[in-house]
Amino acid sequence: MTTDSDEWFRQAQYDIGTAESLIVAGRYPPVIFFCHLALEKALKAL
Repeated sequence: MTTDSDEWFRQAQYDIGTAESLIVAGRYPPVIFFCHLALEKALKAL
């Protein structure tokens, strides 16, 4: 991976972590949003 793709993947991992925290907090609607962001960023990394 290049430096840019490493950064996109790091951001995707961060968004997944945020989604996991929101699940624990019981805040489900924003979980979908952060999963969507993570998926887009992971695809850009590829």
